[in-house]
Amino acid sequence: MSFIYSLRSHLNLFDMQLTEHLLRQLLFTKTYIMKKYFFALALGSAAILFIVACNDSKKTDTTTTDTTASTNVNKTVDTTMGKTSNEFVMITAQNGMAEVEMAKQAQANGGSQEVKDFGKMLETDHSQANATLMGIANEENIMLPTSMTDEQANHLKDMGAMKGADFDKHFIDMMIDGHTKSIERFKDAAANNANAKVKDFASKTLPTLQKHLDKAKSIKSKMK
Repeated sequence: MSFIYSLRSHLNLFDMQLTEHLLRQLLFTKTYIMKKYFFALALGSAAILFIVACNDSKKTDTTTTDTTASTNVNKTVDTTMGKTSNEFVMITAQNGMAEVEMAKQAQANGGSQEVKDFGKMLETDHSQANATLMGIANEENIMLPTSMTDEQANHLKDMGAMKGADFDKHFIDMMIDGHTKSIERFKDAAANNANAKVKDFASKTLPTLQKHLDKAKSIKSKMK
């Protein structure tokens, strides 16, 4: 009997040890699985964060490139359009274009030969002055008009319907008035314009304008 009790005791002890061993194995296995799971989860999270970071980096690069392109475009527009404004140059260029066209009309529609010859003089002198002014404007990056004013264009249209003596009287009166005002503007520009080359142009052109004014007054004095 004592042998049986002893055997039972050993079996119970064995069962307890076996159970404890199994529990430890189970705990170890569970812990191992959990570690693998968390490791895999951490690895997956890291991969996702890496992908997101790469995408954000690409977006940042694209944005930077677009901003640079926009800046370059703006620089190109500024370089192309950023010309200096000079009121004297603008007005003189418009007047010069109108003057040449009126001079051509004088040669075509003038009643007297003296008016026709005066028209030829005006066309030659003002064409030369226009070319000189355009050269200065290009050198100094000064804005130039692309056409005469609407008022000047309409005036030329009205003058186109005039012929002979009527044209001569209107044309000469206009030349006297226009050149008188131009001489005052040129004197002011020769003394006060901000651009040295424009000042020099105004100063050198003044004698020509005075010659035109004197000629117009001379023609007028002979009209009846």
